[in-house]
Amino acid sequence: MFSIQKKLNQLTSRTSRLRYSLVKDLEDRQTSARTDIDKFQLGKLNLILTHASQTVPYYNNLFSDLGLIKNSVVNLSNLSKIESIPILTKEIIKQQKEKLFSSEHVVRRAYKNSSGGSTGEPVHVLQDIKFLENAQANFILVKSWRGVDAFDSAIKLWGAERDTYQNNKPVLDYVKDFFKNRMVLNSFRMSVADLERYIQILNSNRPALIVAYANAIYELALYAEENEITVIPQNAIHTGAGTLHDYMRTKIKDVFNCEVYDHYGSREVGSIASECRAHRGLHILSEHTLVEVVDEAGIACAPGVEGEILVTTLNNFSMPLIRYRIGDLGIMSADVSCECGVSYPKLSKVTGRISGVFKNRNGDRISGEFFTHIFRYYDWIKQYQVIQKKLDSLIVYLVISKDKNVDQKDLSELEKRINLAMKEYCNIKFEFVEKIQETSTGKYLNTISELGR
Repeated sequence: MFSIQKKLNQLTSRTSRLRYSLVKDLEDRQTSARTDIDKFQLGKLNLILTHASQTVPYYNNLFSDLGLIKNSVVNLSNLSKIESIPILTKEIIKQQKEKLFSSEHVVRRAYKNSSGGSTGEPVHVLQDIKFLENAQANFILVKSWRGVDAFDSAIKLWGAERDTYQNNKPVLDYVKDFFKNRMVLNSFRMSVADLERYIQILNSNRPALIVAYANAIYELALYAEENEITVIPQNAIHTGAGTLHDYMRTKIKDVFNCEVYDHYGSREVGSIASECRAHRGLHILSEHTLVEVVDEAGIACAPGVEGEILVTTLNNFSMPLIRYRIGDLGIMSADVSCECGVSYPKLSKVTGRISGVFKNRNGDRISGEFFTHIFRYYDWIKQYQVIQKKLDSLIVYLVISKDKNVDQKDLSELEKRINLAMKEYCNIKFEFVEKIQETSTGKYLNTISELGR
């Protein structure tokens, strides 16, 4: 079936048009000299900074105050000059709201998206068709680093929150999956029966690429190993939506007998950086995002020094995010060349975005991302933290949004949703607090399991 889907995808997909324009350009430029890549990126940066200064009220005021606008344009002399622009925080986005929208966002066919909220309250942004096309093109480029064509088959072990509760899937989603030549397995439904079924599906189909939550594919690998289930060697695995630790990579690679590639991105900015076959850090997708790793003063850290990751979107003209504090820590690589031939700069490591794995009394494992998806739909919940101390006991700490009240109906619904995953054997205790205790790095974890393996 996958081969038929591939042919239809080639004939009908919007991606086919991208392949001969944006993707071709990316493929041609990715091996250019680093100086040429930096020069091209600087051109894109100045273009979006100028656009922001002319059409986005927040940036027009900010850049005017900073004296960055000369003859109606912003023209930084080099990439490091971006440090003169203050950091954009999630708090600023929430405060400024429409003032961060471009006056052209309607004609650019903007749509709403939001962050996953893994490091706090979700951030809502606008994106547009230009952003989407470039995001798709860059992901096709990433797939090529795994030896996978744009139209090759894929199986996604990914989150699908509504499917978790309703036990059904909209017909339109099945149609989309067919024409994208993919199959989606719900990582929020990881019962013993689900795990066994997922392994059978992978064994039967052997897709060109498996795209998975890092925690979910790791749990699947552990289950297969612990239960001595035969897994037919797969072709390639692409992980995201969480930190891929070395011990996880080793286990996944051993069980599925294929290369494992780490990927870093987020909903609000798209793909940020990704591994190539050399597995020596993650190439920053320099035509889609500009990435900085900075200290507390917002100044670039030396390669090899951990700092906070800032991201500037280069293709979102409806709501440019400039020096956006995404909430993760990372380390910039000192490598200036890579054996794969790609000349993009690299992050040697990304830290953060870690979700614990929960368990219920049936032995099922529940990804911490499950909680990220359900809490983000309630606007009265500003922050949350879920801690599992026992198999049948959860403590849920909630910080209420300003000028909002606790919605008892929503609270009852939350309890039911959590119990659906925990198989209704769980004592859930809600506690309302003023602040979630931060970690030593200044972040807080949404999900903490104290059970170990």
